[in-house]
This record gives sequence, structure tokens and C-alpha cells, in this order.
Amino acid sequence: MVKMPEDLVLLLNEWHTIPVATVGKEGKPNVAGKSLMVRDNESLIWGELYFMQTYENLLQNPVASICVWQRKPPYKAYKMNGRVEIHEDDAVADQLNEHMRMGHGADFKPRKKKMAAVVFLVEEIYDQTPRLESGGKRIM
Repeated sequence: MVKMPEDLVLLLNEWHTIPVATVGKEGKPNVAGKSLMVRDNESLIWGELYFMQTYENLLQNPVASICVWQRKPPYKAYKMNGRVEIHEDDAVADQLNEHMRMGHGADFKPRKKKMAAVVFLVEEIYDQTPRLESGGKRIM
């Protein structure tokens, strides 16, 4: 795992929903908005609520890619690649489930079952800032 720079952590904390890309076993890509939280300087966490395409892809291929960017100048953007750990019916999932229920209550009624906690372990970080000299370069 690699440590996220402080400006990336601050940027992640500004967002509510972030695009998460996954790939299924047939190679079909999927992007879904996830409400991520910074767990520590090497990992993120989100709750899988509905157990659809992202969840299925992660069971088959436990890797993901995340992109986040500043919405106002001076624009700065990052892409992170990493592997995931899915937690169900354990302390990690229970703690996240309780945290999310306190904040949303009845909003989660359509769920099929208790949420799964997905821990994203950052393995690579790329500069995605739109500049020729740095855009697309691996920084960690």
C-alpha cells in the first residue's frame, strides 16, 4: 500500500460521491458513484448497499480504480488503483452499517440485507491534472 498525500486526503473529504470503476470477469467495465470515507492515509471505505454490479465485479475481480478532482481552479486531479477487501457480517461491516444508519435512517429500507463494507487499499496514485507535463504520471 502507499500513503495518500495530504492534499488528496483533503480532496476526498470534500466529496460526497466519487466514481469507482470495476471490471467483471468478462472484461465489461462498470462505474458507480460511491459515498467514500477516508479510513486512514492508505485506505478508503464504502458501504455496498444494494449488492449489484459493483459488488459482483469485486467478488470476481477484487480491484478498483477511483478518480477525484478539484471542481475549481487551480485544478488538481488524482486516480488511485488498488485492491479491495469485502467485509460482511464482521466488526468492520457492523461498525460501518451502524455509522451509516445513524446518518440516513429510513433511506436504507430498500436494501436487500445488511451492508457490506468495502475497504479500498491504495496501491498506486496517478496525477490526473490536465497538464501535459504531469497528467497521467504515476506519483506513488
